[in-house]
Amino acid sequence: MKSVSTKAYTQLKCSAKNTSRKEMILTCRAIVAVCLPWLCLTCWISHLTLHAQTAAALAGAGRTVSAPRKLLNPGAVPSWFQTGMFRSARWDGGPIEAEKGLLSEWPGFKEGEPLQILQATSDWYNPRTIQFLKMAHINWAWVTWSTGFSPSTELQQREVVGRYITLCHQSHIRVTAYISIGNMFWRDMFEHLPSSIAWTKVDFRGGPVSYMGHPTRYMADLTNPGWIELQRKRVEAAARAGADALWIDNTFSYYRPQDVTHLIDALYDTALKINPQFVIMSNLNQGIYTWARFQNGVTTEDGEEPGYYTDKQQPYLVTNAGLLRYNYGVGEGWRPVSVEDEGRHVGARLMNSMPPRKWQLAIAESAMYHTSLEIAPEGRFLRDIYFGVPEALEGLRAIGAYNSFLEQNEQYYTQPQSLSRIAILSDTTDAVVPYLNQIAKNNLNFDVVFNYQNPQEEHLKQYKVIVLPNTNPLNKSWCNALAKWVREDGGALIVIQDASLFSPGHISGSRDFGLGELLRISKREIPSSIEVRSRGKGSVVYLPTLPPTDEMCSLIQRYLKQTELVEVEPHAATLSNVAYQPANKRVVVSLLNYRQELEKGLQIEVRAPVEKVEILSPDHLSETKAQIRRNGSNWKMVIPELQTYDLVIISLK
Repeated sequence: MKSVSTKAYTQLKCSAKNTSRKEMILTCRAIVAVCLPWLCLTCWISHLTLHAQTAAALAGAGRTVSAPRKLLNPGAVPSWFQTGMFRSARWDGGPIEAEKGLLSEWPGFKEGEPLQILQATSDWYNPRTIQFLKMAHINWAWVTWSTGFSPSTELQQREVVGRYITLCHQSHIRVTAYISIGNMFWRDMFEHLPSSIAWTKVDFRGGPVSYMGHPTRYMADLTNPGWIELQRKRVEAAARAGADALWIDNTFSYYRPQDVTHLIDALYDTALKINPQFVIMSNLNQGIYTWARFQNGVTTEDGEEPGYYTDKQQPYLVTNAGLLRYNYGVGEGWRPVSVEDEGRHVGARLMNSMPPRKWQLAIAESAMYHTSLEIAPEGRFLRDIYFGVPEALEGLRAIGAYNSFLEQNEQYYTQPQSLSRIAILSDTTDAVVPYLNQIAKNNLNFDVVFNYQNPQEEHLKQYKVIVLPNTNPLNKSWCNALAKWVREDGGALIVIQDASLFSPGHISGSRDFGLGELLRISKREIPSSIEVRSRGKGSVVYLPTLPPTDEMCSLIQRYLKQTELVEVEPHAATLSNVAYQPANKRVVVSLLNYRQELEKGLQIEVRAPVEKVEILSPDHLSETKAQIRRNGSNWKMVIPELQTYDLVIISLK
């Protein structure tokens, strides 16, 4: 196989044959140490100005943005990108994507590799691959626009992708441009843009910050005016080529949120002049999921391959329900949310595609929690699709079958309203997400709200139980709202360990639990066992430690007291989600069977008069008519069959 490297990289590789990697790294670090200080001096005044501009807008990650930002206007999100309206794919490819994989030493990305992954990746934006998007019923795909090479090296990629965007639009497929927030392939950048050495982010020792330890990749200083200007030009070119949105990768927690926000605002302002309905979303990993609140789209690659597995002594369920509910909470109902299930049950994503029916399970799981699964063929799956391997095309058709079902039934996925009576009030550490995945296995329907949001009294009234899992900081508004909700609305508040011990701002020695008066606890006398107290019409529960998930679910159910409008009978390895569409007076119940083996006789109870029940499924079922009977003021129904995914539409009187 011929190398897909650019001419510049071919020359660089040839010149480096007699130089070891270690020597090259030491040489570059020496250059950085000598040149970087005086080059950065020229940017220092602009650097200070930048922070003065952003400090007022963002005083920290745990506080809301005080200054109005155009990016946070829900009305600016286009209709095609609303919840339930898009089916997504990360469609990485092109020469610079192949080169990125080669320099990053990804599995299978090697010159002369018989797997031919490089060849397929490099030619992925061949017009014929549009048919694969159509086969999978994808109407939103992101393409590789820039990975961190110099503009001259990326020119060929832009020309190819520009033509591909036009073809996608002709096929009614929206396109998002991928860029890295700060990645630089430094050898190419420093050769073609010598001043870019001053854009390098340095650590406390004065050395370059690399991308996850890769010696070929440095990360940029997001506050550097030169880097900001380069990113502006990249985004402007993408928008002019027809890109509908921007997908930003490589945002790490060592970047300050105010610096990330300033850069995103600069890019949005640039794109807005060309496309007034431009969307920006960033791939955010655990620890910074809530940074998505600084933009108008939400996405993460942290999903796992879902399923019910028997390869251990005890069978076990893998679900992303907690992750999906959490990120949908960050989206606040108006930001589009997409998730990639990068984790694989066996092996790494690049070399191991999910089996066809697993793709279907993953698509349905995302859809039932109001998000969109990003299918990600990059690697061996991409190569097999490109060369027409039957097994890969079978996987693509399986994806298409479920996406086609979502497309045909869009009306049941749009504008969902939560019927959950349980809320998790979380902070921004994301530490609770693995725990949420676990409690979701008990088929517990819950919403996630955040301490940076303003408490809304009417919104709180819909909940019977609110849980604070070590939630800090908690401001006075939240403490007052929760106290009122307990005393006047009869809510049950479950507070765990140190929740509310800290408030935003300066920490004083007199600081005590913000909810201390309600709980009757203080930092001087913290209970070592569970404390349960009545408060007005409601109750408060203090837990000294986070309990096992089964105990937590039992505690929640004790206070829930069958107040949910819809209750789905527990069934092994089957989860559900319930949404309401008030305009149509209908309840939409999603049932997902992680075993993917035919189940019969699932029961649903509705505490309201029912007019009609309809069962829809992308699976081939022999019976789709529910048995309905009235039981006093409630209505009970039996769902005859569930293979993988059923959508139960309940029209209320």
